[in-house]
Amino acid sequence: MEPASAPGTARYRLGDYRDYVPHPRLARVAEGVWTHRVSPNAALPSGAMHRVLPDPALSIAFRCRRDSTGAPVDAELLIIGPKTRPHVFRLLPGWETAAVRLKLEWVEPLFDLVPADHHDAEHVLGSVDPSACRLFDHLVETRTCGEAARALAAVVAHLAGTRSRAPAPLPAAAVDLVRRTHGGMSVDEVAHATGSSTRHLRRKVHRGAGISLKTYARVARLLRAVTAADQSALPAWARIAADCGYCDQSHLVRECRALTELTPCQVHRERWAEAETSNTG
Repeated sequence: MEPASAPGTARYRLGDYRDYVPHPRLARVAEGVWTHRVSPNAALPSGAMHRVLPDPALSIAFRCRRDSTGAPVDAELLIIGPKTRPHVFRLLPGWETAAVRLKLEWVEPLFDLVPADHHDAEHVLGSVDPSACRLFDHLVETRTCGEAARALAAVVAHLAGTRSRAPAPLPAAAVDLVRRTHGGMSVDEVAHATGSSTRHLRRKVHRGAGISLKTYARVARLLRAVTAADQSALPAWARIAADCGYCDQSHLVRECRALTELTPCQVHRERWAEAETSNTG
């Protein structure tokens, strides 16, 4: 059971990472709310690391440590850009992040940010948009990671309700179709469903979301496969490959290597070990 301070209904958990279903006012513009918190008392093995897989979303994140009263220390409000390749960072006791994962098509309407400017990078939000940063001043008044996640989600939901700008209809519809099918639709199928030519659709999506629709679909499909495998110590890879739209298990292996530089078994082994360390720490 999630603690009372949790920012919503838990959807997924892996080690110190938690993913939460966005509440209805937020769901229009965000894929979810997430937190990553390493306990100050965690007994981590030397050099413990966490691998972030490619991810076609941009997060607005509040990162800090907390003192004995729960007050944030060394706090930053960050833009965590879309990941086009895996990133590895060191796990440090006491550090936490609370974030909202924005749908790519809503990044510019809400924050006047171009997703492509932040690929594979972290930037301080205040250095890019000081006016938006002021909206988050009350985050330093929070005393838990869950409280920070709720506050951040409330601010983004408020922006979604007060800023009248909306994303361009065609790329927004296309990306949403791919998202809802977890990468299960080809570019040609999306073009047909949206009444657009494939060439026109590709150009519009790349301009609006900063990523090709094909890449978005490939990453979404792989993430579905990896999270499905997380549920078992011995994943049934052939079934997972079929359920996630791959031609066969070999197709899944090739795609995983291309996007993460690891095989599915290596990714799963690493993630499972991290979860076990968190559960016993």
